[in-house]
Amino acid sequence: MWNSVEVSVGPATHRGRYRVEGDHLVLEWRNGRVAERCGLLKPEYVAANVLKQLVSAQRAA
Repeated sequence: MWNSVEVSVGPATHRGRYRVEGDHLVLEWRNGRVAERCGLLKPEYVAANVLKQLVSAQRAA
């Protein structure tokens, strides 16, 4: 089941969706799909952090 995630970076709000597969979190956003290990952390926190990092990296490039 997919869950939604939103983060604000600067004046814009960015959206994605995520699901947990085993001990990995799969995040889909407008620029593709990323898998991150989430271990014991709450998936919603990992998804928000990963999305914020991706958006920030894209803005810097």
